Amino acid sequence: MSASAQQLPPGAYRPPTDVWGGFARLARRMPREPVVVLDARVARLHPEVRPALARLAPRAVITVPGGEAAKSFRVLERILVGAASLPRAGALVAIGGGTIGDVATVAAHLLKRGVGLHHVPTTVLAAVDSSLGGKGAVDVTVSGRAVKNLAGVFHTAEACWLCPEFFTTLSDAQRREGAIEAWKMAVCLDASRFHAWCRRPPPLPRLVREARTLKESVVREDPYERTGLRKVLNFGHTFGHVLESVSRFRLAHGEAVGLGMVCALDVGRALGVTPEPLARSVEEVLQRKAGVRERAVMARLLARSHASEVGGLLATDKKAGTRGELQVVLLAEVGRARVVPVAPRIWQALLPLWRKGVRP
Repeated sequence: MSASAQQLPPGAYRPPTDVWGGFARLARRMPREPVVVLDARVARLHPEVRPALARLAPRAVITVPGGEAAKSFRVLERILVGAASLPRAGALVAIGGGTIGDVATVAAHLLKRGVGLHHVPTTVLAAVDSSLGGKGAVDVTVSGRAVKNLAGVFHTAEACWLCPEFFTTLSDAQRREGAIEAWKMAVCLDASRFHAWCRRPPPLPRLVREARTLKESVVREDPYERTGLRKVLNFGHTFGHVLESVSRFRLAHGEAVGLGMVCALDVGRALGVTPEPLARSVEEVLQRKAGVRERAVMARLLARSHASEVGGLLATDKKAGTRGELQVVLLAEVGRARVVPVAPRIWQALLPLWRKGVRP
């Protein structure tokens, strides 16, 4: 790490340090005496992890079940208590998917007013998205409904350790989640890359590397979402989070973002931001190449959800404008997205169509 990077306070934005290789080899280079937050499923599927960690003499290894339930105050408190002995100069190492990384990021931000953070993403989704950019959050229950990412922080990792061996035990559905997020970045940020991927989808390691490069190009310019540039990365997230919530998080995050992009294309159509031919072709590419689910899945999720429930979830969206108006990322053309205020009447008019699983 450079001298300038060492002078930064824990969690401050810094350019990413990505290190690729086998976990046993990379573990020898990680900080000594860390506190480790370990996904229980990863520990079970990859028994080599614990012996490799033992050489670091960890202060604690806190094993947490993955999934959205990990992003709770209960799990956060468990990590804070288990890491109480960690000095401010110490490090928290998060080994797991995006939910483990999210709650560990919040913990690293709060511990001793900020400790070092290292990510070891074990899913493609975490590798292409959540382990880069410094965001962490937990869910909060509001009026009996879990609201996704309501309490969150910015806390940038000092390093990301990328070990492709962890991806070998993922299901096809889990790989698809990561691919959806990667394609989201290409469609929003880089037309040439999007069209290149359409011609020949890259192998998994290159997909991860290129998606991380795309995301970092935006994060570098707007690390704390102050200028609005970074908001384009939320394409598909506004309505995707609603779908996650109404499914009670049975719908996986990447799948929800994919369907959320479909919703955003419809909103763009309605407002005249997204031309009809573009909306149709992008939806078809996302379904055929990235594995975005059919509209029928969205229809089943929304069938029993009243407009007031959807409106309540949208009202809690953290991307709302200063006056509380809904801010949605819409696609103007491949490689160029815009953040547009959307009046309730727009999505309310589309809701009956989404419930039927049909295009506008």
